[in-house]
Amino acid sequence: MSRNSRVPYYLLIVLTAALGSTAMASSGGKKHSKHYGKRGQQSCSQHARLLRSACHADRADDYLVHIADCVYVTSKEDERECRRDAREEAAEKSHECRDVYRARRDLCDLLGEERYDIEFDSADFVDPDDIGDTVAANPYWPLTAGHTHVILGEDEVTVVTATDEVIDVGGLPCRVIRDLVFEESEEGGEFEYDAIEVTQDWYAQNTQGDTIYCGENTYEIEGGLIDNTDGSFANGMDRARAGFLVRAMPLVGQGDRQEMATDEAEDYVRYENLMTSPSAAEGGEGEAYKCNGGCLQTFEVNPRDPGEGEYKYYLPGTGFILATKLDENGTPTGEREEVSCVGDSLDVIDDPNAGCGIGDPEALRDALCSWAPEALCADD
Repeated sequence: MSRNSRVPYYLLIVLTAALGSTAMASSGGKKHSKHYGKRGQQSCSQHARLLRSACHADRADDYLVHIADCVYVTSKEDERECRRDAREEAAEKSHECRDVYRARRDLCDLLGEERYDIEFDSADFVDPDDIGDTVAANPYWPLTAGHTHVILGEDEVTVVTATDEVIDVGGLPCRVIRDLVFEESEEGGEFEYDAIEVTQDWYAQNTQGDTIYCGENTYEIEGGLIDNTDGSFANGMDRARAGFLVRAMPLVGQGDRQEMATDEAEDYVRYENLMTSPSAAEGGEGEAYKCNGGCLQTFEVNPRDPGEGEYKYYLPGTGFILATKLDENGTPTGEREEVSCVGDSLDVIDDPNAGCGIGDPEALRDALCSWAPEALCADD
């Protein structure tokens, strides 16, 4: 085969794979055919198959763009290596498409095949400003204004605080929560806090006490600049739908979509145990807050990140206190995120008796103010 014929050859390979995937999506495939029933009863699986086709089409697009650069903006001496890199990236993307598809199909087995066309009625929701006053807060995720908790991970500090702001998201009255993740570094006794992710979450509470995830506006930060907004969504916009972040009275084995914005936000939660503690394999109890056999344990996963599930622990009356990471086999990896302190306002980070474990609270406060000045530091 001549050198000039290589592009059409690889084009044929990639498009054949993409079209083959599309054909499988249309026919239903064979591997999972035992799950399929009559038309209208396989919405979840069909959704997964169509997204697999979209993934392969995206792979083909990336491959051809890469090859185009190989033949035009790459030196002749480097063209062979460029083409090899393109093939390797395409193969890696193919594996990713397969793994995400399988994760989505596994989720269908847990959730069932029905359409996720849930519609929330604003009449079924409480005024967020009444929570903690005339309305009892969800014991696992309180939306009381001012409620703040600090999470410590490996070289990371996360501050989550409920502001007094309430906004309408797709017809639902939602409390605005600020969730900011910083990398903590120390040199010569001085601490620095560099933003990694800055998020504005929107949560509501229904009359049953369930905390509903209305959406989020999130920025991933790289080198002090906004790198991307992946994961952002809002209930009612671009077909995105709210979900159940955590129920007030969950049942063991019950599962929910926490959010549904295709290819952006697809987190799922299953309730594992209503009264338990983290296992020894997970590292046991946390330092600041202990379950003592009384925590709600959930399993949470995003099919877009297969093999990256986690157990979360919620202490009634306090809220989220611990997350332990799991590998693709459900085995704890040893990676944990622990809540170090909880308070009624952001001032908890300045309280020397709160035990937040922050290297320099003043420097952290400055970092918070630089990224959310109006929401967190309007009075400063």
